[in-house]
Amino acid sequence: MKTIVLTLVASLLTVSSWPHLLAQAAEQKTVQDAVEGFLLHLGDGEFDKVAADLAPKSLVIVARERDGQPPRAGETTAPGAAPTSERKWANTFQTGEEWLAALRRNDHFVKFREPLTNVRVTIDSNALAYLRADFQVVRDGKAVSHGVDQFTLVKENDRWKLAGVAYTSMAVK
Repeated sequence: MKTIVLTLVASLLTVSSWPHLLAQAAEQKTVQDAVEGFLLHLGDGEFDKVAADLAPKSLVIVARERDGQPPRAGETTAPGAAPTSERKWANTFQTGEEWLAALRRNDHFVKFREPLTNVRVTIDSNALAYLRADFQVVRDGKAVSHGVDQFTLVKENDRWKLAGVAYTSMAVK
């Protein structure tokens, strides 16, 4: 009898939490849709829409695999990192505005897609969200790079905006 009562209580608790779980899943989808919309705008070179997707004072951080290549302008390494000839990773840190300005100056922009897999979303107080996902950059049907995307979003005027964009970037070998 005790087992039946405990099972009944557990079932009622589970059923009563369904509305909350459904609302949470819907909001997680809204976060994922915001990120995927940003990636579509970026991949299509619609930089005004990308700017609208970013929160004011947003940050863009890239950890790029270099495999011993010389550093590019703006790249840094951690103090004590291996010499350039042995270095495998380089980091860039930019504001969203700096990042967008560099994209707009690129005369050789090529459209791309960046499908996400293994997506994980967490939301705190329906005000701050985090999305982590694996990705591949695909140009002309061919994967050219891959890595992990990490987005921090804030809710402003009932819309999710990207406050932090961070990713690793590795060439497809």
